[in-house]
Amino acid sequence: MSKLIKEKEESPKLQKLVLLIFGLGPIVIMILYLASTGFFDSP
Repeated sequence: MSKLIKEKEESPKLQKLVLLIFGLGPIVIMILYLASTGFFDSP
């Protein structure tokens, strides 16, 4: 477990990437879900 923490501290780029994925991931999934259900289609 302590090995994983060390690796994260050594690579701030990876930390930013993980933060970006977890931050934007749910938003992207939500948009894709709404698009697939026809939320963005004009009535």
